[in-house]
Amino acid sequence: MHTRFAVFSLFFLLLLSGCAEVMGPYYLRQREYTQGIETYSRVVRENPHDSSAWYYLGRLYLGEDKPKKALSALKRAVELKSGDADYLFWLGVAKWAVQDFDGEREAYLAALSHDDDHVSAMLYLGHNHLDRGEWAEAKALYDRVLKWDRYNPEALYNRAIALGRLGDGEGEVRQFKKFLEYYPDGSLALYAAAMLNQYGDFTYRNFIIGNRNLTLMPPAFEKGTTIQKFDTKASLAVLGAMMEGNDSLKIHIVSYCKGDKGMAQMRAQAVRDYILSGHPHFDAARLPMSWFDSSEVVQVRGKKFFVDESVRFITVVPE
Repeated sequence: MHTRFAVFSLFFLLLLSGCAEVMGPYYLRQREYTQGIETYSRVVRENPHDSSAWYYLGRLYLGEDKPKKALSALKRAVELKSGDADYLFWLGVAKWAVQDFDGEREAYLAALSHDDDHVSAMLYLGHNHLDRGEWAEAKALYDRVLKWDRYNPEALYNRAIALGRLGDGEGEVRQFKKFLEYYPDGSLALYAAAMLNQYGDFTYRNFIIGNRNLTLMPPAFEKGTTIQKFDTKASLAVLGAMMEGNDSLKIHIVSYCKGDKGMAQMRAQAVRDYILSGHPHFDAARLPMSWFDSSEVVQVRGKKFFVDESVRFITVVPE
């Protein structure tokens, strides 16, 4: 208890001597919101003109999901230091949190007026436009974000949404593929793959593997061969790793090749062999196979697609 008090006292002394820029990120990084709020509340009582202390107090209140208190603190920070783009950006976030969407937009625009390369303000202003159905404005902002941060997941994903709403289906497909190239896991990946499938593009598909809903790039082959395309092999490594972690997991490999049952069988075998090559101790019975000389019929939201060559995975449910 004495040690903790000594550390807290040291932090407080550091803050009073102008080290708010050091301690604020520490509290946020460690998610010690309550402790940080207690500390910074004391600081602003002792020094109510410390803009940095008000700023971090607001950030900490946001972290603790107290948006009204956050808004009050961030407003004070901006009053004391009106030209700081970071302060204005977080003021916008606080206004979004209290559903003041006009005020949110004004704050992001103000941030960009002081720093026209403020990526977070560009991104969140894009979200504001997207929420309002202003698709062209949103896309333009996501384009700007991606010039500075080409791998930004929110910009990559939401740019696809904007393109779709603008009627550019081909662009939407390309953009979702770009997003999935970098971010093939998680809830957004599941949605992106589902959107691709709605367009009849099955480069990525969602499979229930064990108790997980997983986005994978299913095996694809060079035309007329059993040579698997390199970029689709990563999915087999994922399946192997999942089977490694769950001894009871069995995955049924189902292969389709319209008009060529022999090729369908050889491709199913090639997929199983690849997984087993990385895990030679696996019992091959954990990877049962089926093959068909017909197209796979895939139904997506009432639409029916016929995929002439495909491989799908089905979790074998224990009897």
